[in-house]
Order: sequence, then structure tokens, then C-alpha cells
Amino acid sequence: MDLHTPMVNTTATSRLEPMLIRLPPTLAEQLRQLARATRIRQSDYLREAVADLLTKYNHLHAERP
Repeated sequence: MDLHTPMVNTTATSRLEPMLIRLPPTLAEQLRQLARATRIRQSDYLREAVADLLTKYNHLHAERP
């Protein structure tokens, strides 16, 4: 996969919901550094992280009796 391709599908026609998040300063700085180094937007990384988290917990939910 190309490092510059967002992991979450956000087409030009899809609308994104604005959200405000607060991060501890160390996480915020690490995210900024990662975004600068890879030239991938912080928002793309955050959308990917949320999608991964939801997938993880949906998977766990499906395994419950």
C-alpha cells in the first residue's frame, strides 16, 4: 500500500462530521511529527484510528454469547 493513501475511504462526495478531540500534549506532538514525516494529514490518521477501534470492538461484540 502507498504510504500517502488514506486508510479510510473519504471520497469528495462524502460529508465528514466535524468533531473536537483533545489529546495529551505528548500524543499531539507525536501525531504532528508523524504527519510531517509522512506527509499524511493528522485527520487521516485519526479517522484510521477510529475505524480500527470500532472494528476491534465490533469484533469483540460479535463474539459474546
